[in-house]
Amino acid sequence: KLWDLREKNDKAVFSLKKSEEYISDIVTNESLQYLLHSSGDGCLTTIDLRKRQFLVQSEEQDEEFTCLGLFRSETKVLAGSSKGKLYLFNWNEFGLHSDLFPAAKIAINCIIPITENIVVAAYEDGHLRATHLFPHRHLGVVGQHDLSVENLDICNNGKFIASSSHNNDIRFWNIEYFEEFEVTHKNTNKAKRKEEFNLPSSKRTNTADFFSD
Repeated sequence: KLWDLREKNDKAVFSLKKSEEYISDIVTNESLQYLLHSSGDGCLTTIDLRKRQFLVQSEEQDEEFTCLGLFRSETKVLAGSSKGKLYLFNWNEFGLHSDLFPAAKIAINCIIPITENIVVAAYEDGHLRATHLFPHRHLGVVGQHDLSVENLDICNNGKFIASSSHNNDIRFWNIEYFEEFEVTHKNTNKAKRKEEFNLPSSKRTNTADFFSD
């Protein structure tokens, strides 16, 4: 439902139901023309706000879409799923995802952009994992909670992110090192487990120092 705060009554100015399952997240860009929402149906649904009408719904996936994020100066839409996958959509091409990246096989609860290429995703196992989108690379674990992480936010200068979990625990992580982060293109067996490596912001250490060069 859409409300106009300038109206004195509490009646919605627009209403739409295109999903049978729950709505998990809602986003729009700076132009405020389209409103996108993800749902438990495994769909991305787009509404034209100016015309106040349904625009398009993406193909259904066999997993829930749990969260959304905007990337690359709002030219890309990223959707996290209940099976730990990241679906990438081009802005204005909402009917079908342009790319799919399998991350950890654990439900993603929320995502937040760190740079134009890096996303941090919060998982049901309590881990915050960083992924480089262009090209696709797992970077490692930003931090950990004891229980599922439900929310993420980033400060205005991009140096810290905050995360909250099921046990009312809020933690802060220094991610300033991402500003100088370079992605290697080496395809080694070790790189396949990068999603389990602990980055400098994590409270845990690795057997081998990740930045030991």
